Amino acid sequence: MNVEQMNRLLKTHIPLCGFMELAIKSLESHSIIATAPIQPNRNMHGTGFAGAQYSLAVATGWALVQNRLDVAGMEGQLVVREATIHYKYPVTSDITLKAEFEVEMNDSELRSKMAEEGRINFPLTIAIYSEDKRCAYLNADYVVLGRA
Repeated sequence: MNVEQMNRLLKTHIPLCGFMELAIKSLESHSIIATAPIQPNRNMHGTGFAGAQYSLAVATGWALVQNRLDVAGMEGQLVVREATIHYKYPVTSDITLKAEFEVEMNDSELRSKMAEEGRINFPLTIAIYSEDKRCAYLNADYVVLGRA
């Protein structure tokens, strides 16, 4: 899947991404970079709204895992099992989100795991930057459930 296809997929299947103006800028099988403007994602103080940061990070991780499935030619139900966000500094300008797999399985390993267990876990950390400063990060466990 290319960047344009992923941006369309997000806006179609997760309409909130359109309102938040989440845009995938770089998409590889193992990493992703996304951006979003501060304006639709701000709070009353003019800084990044905590809920918007959480939603942007979850959607960015979702896009990375969805792309990994696409690269492997696999399908399944992709859900977030658990996610915890850690806010360190206020987001004061436009937002950049970055994530990559710490351990990446090749396509045959993914298929084997799905066949044996009926699910694949994808733990991710999605970093949230503003003005090149890491302001927050989301630790999330994404799970792909096999189709019966």
